[in-house]
Amino acid sequence: MSGAFFYDAASDDDLDFLNHEEESSDEDVAEERKAQAEAGGEDEEDSEVEDEDDDEEEEDEKPTKKGSTDAQSPWDFASYSSSVGEEHARRHTTSIDEKISKAIKHRPLPISAEEEEEEDEEDVSEAEPDEQEEYLSEDEEAADSKADNVAAKPFFSTVDGVSFHANSFMELNLSRPLLRACETLGYKKPTPIQAACIPLALTGRDLCASAITGSGKTAAFALPTLERLLFRPKRVFATRVLILTPTRELAVQIHSMIQKLAQFTDIKCGLIVGGLSVREQEVVLRSMPDIVVATPGRMIDHLRNSMSVDLDDLAVLILDEADRLLQTGFATEIQELVRLCPKRRQTMLFSATMTEEVKELVKLSLNKPLRLSADPSARRPPGLTEEVVRIRRTREANQEAVLLSLCTRTFKSKVIIFSGTKQAAHRLKILFGLAGLKAAELHGNLTQAQRLDSLELFRKQEVDFLIATDVAARGLDIIGVQTVINYACPREIDSYVHRVGRTARAGREGYAVTFVTDNDRSLLKVIAKKVGSKLKSRIIPEQSIVKWSQIIDEMEDQHSAVIRLEREERALRKAEMEFAKAENMIEHRDEIFARPKRTWFMTEKEKKLVAKTEKDSAGNPSGNELVSADIAEDLKMKEKRKREREKNLPRKKRRKLEAAREMLEDNEEEDEEEEEGEDEKRGRSRGKDKKKKNEPEKKGLTLVDLGYRRAKAVKAKQRAIDSGKMDRPTPNKKQNLNRTKPKTQPRNEEMKDLFKSDMSDKKQGRGGAAASAKPRGKSKNSFKSKGRYKRR
Repeated sequence: MSGAFFYDAASDDDLDFLNHEEESSDEDVAEERKAQAEAGGEDEEDSEVEDEDDDEEEEDEKPTKKGSTDAQSPWDFASYSSSVGEEHARRHTTSIDEKISKAIKHRPLPISAEEEEEEDEEDVSEAEPDEQEEYLSEDEEAADSKADNVAAKPFFSTVDGVSFHANSFMELNLSRPLLRACETLGYKKPTPIQAACIPLALTGRDLCASAITGSGKTAAFALPTLERLLFRPKRVFATRVLILTPTRELAVQIHSMIQKLAQFTDIKCGLIVGGLSVREQEVVLRSMPDIVVATPGRMIDHLRNSMSVDLDDLAVLILDEADRLLQTGFATEIQELVRLCPKRRQTMLFSATMTEEVKELVKLSLNKPLRLSADPSARRPPGLTEEVVRIRRTREANQEAVLLSLCTRTFKSKVIIFSGTKQAAHRLKILFGLAGLKAAELHGNLTQAQRLDSLELFRKQEVDFLIATDVAARGLDIIGVQTVINYACPREIDSYVHRVGRTARAGREGYAVTFVTDNDRSLLKVIAKKVGSKLKSRIIPEQSIVKWSQIIDEMEDQHSAVIRLEREERALRKAEMEFAKAENMIEHRDEIFARPKRTWFMTEKEKKLVAKTEKDSAGNPSGNELVSADIAEDLKMKEKRKREREKNLPRKKRRKLEAAREMLEDNEEEDEEEEEGEDEKRGRSRGKDKKKKNEPEKKGLTLVDLGYRRAKAVKAKQRAIDSGKMDRPTPNKKQNLNRTKPKTQPRNEEMKDLFKSDMSDKKQGRGGAAASAKPRGKSKNSFKSKGRYKRR
């Protein structure tokens, strides 16, 4: 990579070109702003007429409307949502909303809206909606000490003199095109993480940065990257920046944001994610965009199978949500991409919950990285109100009724609901539709166009509820989200922090409500204690829960009808795909077999294996991870039973088994040390990674199991010797010759020798040749008189 990309100043021609471009576009931008102001004024007048009765909603919406007149929205998913209708027409399918409306038409007893409203009013008047009480206390000192320990690690360079404060973006030495874009988007003052990261990133330093959700981390790495690209050698086309994200939606969001920030420059940005056309992405990569925003799997696919695609000229590697990318499922793909990138590059890692494992960061080949943490003591947004809805063991079957009651009584719009599985999210979507609530779903069973369409509908507030899995938990910045409901309690701290971080962003206020069963109480206490938050209880009236339980029971038939229609469409779609595939194979057989065969970094079988190990590790957590009270109690009881079984063994056997176990542990430690030494010397190769991944983990055996195995092996060996399948082991002659002190014979061998010598003496005393010619066989009672011989 040439040094001009980093440090050479722009030529006079380049500066004149930029100045001329800015002056020519000033008039167009002024006209656009006038048109936006006029349209925004009309929208404000209409909204004031419509919302005269709701004073609280007016106060919440005024700042966002004002911002919309002065600034552009950085997120734009409209181009993808328009293709959903074409996708359904091409596949001969219908949307889930059409199926729900068809099921509602065939409903035998429709629920009247007037009766619902009357019942709701009665419930509100009769029962108290909330009881606020402190659930647990804060523990900020642990977080402060933890952050100080991380900063003191020798792996990171010192961050003395770094400022987390700036009055404007002009103080950060950004060029005029970027300042103009920030003004267009409504960015006036840098956030602490932006003020700290932008100057250091401009110097080319490696960074590990973390800040609370909604603090502007995307702009913190996008602005310095764009500033450096303004001074690139423009006659040499190359991909110089790679941004990796764990989810497709986050990649689309970052791509849209970079395009908005680079709208007054000539910098090009490409999007490479799964679910979209591979051929179109190949064309984009061959055009050599300056920045590529990608998910790891699809990027590796193009590097292995697309012609003229490489990362030889890469200068900057950025990992957004880096802690997730370094976990199981992404770690091997990230290591492969790091291996393909040049060693001389800048690497930046960003996340709200940055990993503190130095071993994981060493794999990325960081060069004296700086550890930046804005607001280390406040790991939760300041305007966030956290509540808990306790689900008793007798009410776990009515959890859906509790959710519908909460969404129809208290939180009626701008709500994200996180479910545990894709099937649960789809069921909630159908139930919400049958209940007359506008909702969209976001999970892995949808196509990419449908997923982005759901985000666009929720962003435009055409639907009130977004029912999603953890796909929507990281990075998505949807302005105006008022409430996050954890329908399924998160299993770890990072997941909880990212989920509740979808609301109360950039200083706004928001609510986070978590459903807690009896199994999840201890888990949530530990999470909230480590995060440093105060939880409050919310009580749902019993009358409302009973009413919605009855309604859900009545809607089960309609739910089954919708599911049946989906299965029929899926079967028809599969048959059509098989038929189209057979036709293509017949018509274009030669052309298909003439293409080079696609290779995969990970096969489907290996992906399933990785997913299974990740699921097992989540189900059987280690000591560092959080576990519920029931799981912890089971583990204690199992350990107690093992100790009791070992205590009942004889002392001699117990000591032997303990010695054997220690020997196994020592061997495992030696193997691990050897492997670590080899990795440090020559690095990890791809084949070694695959071999390690396929090998089962070494697990320690209990003493009882080890004893059973050894006894079984001894018995099997003895049986083989008796049956003649195995020769009886003979002593080594060379070893016997070299011995200076021969071992004493066992007692039974000694007695046999004595008996043989005595019998030979008797035969010689008889002195008969016939006795020697006809040897007598051994009698069965030959050892009866062995007690008469004296010991030597």
